[in-house]
Amino acid sequence: MSELQIDKDGATTVFTINRPERMNALGRDMMAELTAGVQEFNRDPQQRVAVITATGDRAFSTGFDLKEMAAGSGGAPTLPISPGPDIAGLAATEKPVIAAVNGAAVSGGLELALSCDIRICTPDAWFGVFEVKRGFLAGVAVNVLPRLLPYGVAADMLLAGERLTADRAYQLGLVQAVVEPEALLDAALERAATIATHSPTAVWGSKQILQYWRNLQIAEQQRYYESVIHRVILSGDMLEGPRAFAEKREPQFSDGWPTLPQAGSGSGR
Repeated sequence: MSELQIDKDGATTVFTINRPERMNALGRDMMAELTAGVQEFNRDPQQRVAVITATGDRAFSTGFDLKEMAAGSGGAPTLPISPGPDIAGLAATEKPVIAAVNGAAVSGGLELALSCDIRICTPDAWFGVFEVKRGFLAGVAVNVLPRLLPYGVAADMLLAGERLTADRAYQLGLVQAVVEPEALLDAALERAATIATHSPTAVWGSKQILQYWRNLQIAEQQRYYESVIHRVILSGDMLEGPRAFAEKREPQFSDGWPTLPQAGSGSGR
């Protein structure tokens, strides 16, 4: 069975991540399917709203597949550098997108939800950003989360690795509704159907303005993120973290950046 199921319900396209045995981790093949599916959704004028959810009741997604990341391609590890504040084009689409969060939304899984316009979750769902525990930076979350939450809450998540419960996320406005698991998809589809009955041009225009706020100076922030993360790479922790995860051991992080030798301190020729 495909790692990504794509279905249509009236004017709504439903993307379902189907890797429950891997806690719906975001693998390369599945991400390629999702990106292509979002592009097809954009091209279809009959499809007005998208919903993204996942199978099972444990995890919406626990993020990018660290075992794949550690293995890389051709034996070379993959460095987790985000090319922009978006996952699979969900944030860039001009049509509304709803996340139906059926469990843990962690790291890249949280960022997938952050790329959506509206978030609905179950009572057992929770949200976390654990990249610092793995030696690297959250790509989308570090740029977007402080725009959606109070600074202190975002800092607690990004620096301490603290998690948000469903109720707390609802209180803070990160999610717009909390419903029982059996009602989750229906609630998302009902919200999507409501949007689809409205003027397409008015919905488009409203999202344009909303996205202007979300993305205000985001290009400058992205460039700053890239300059910072390239320095972080020098520590080697971005390789050690995923490798330790894949080997099921505690990471051995460095004490900082490599120290350049002082002039005249090395052995001469």
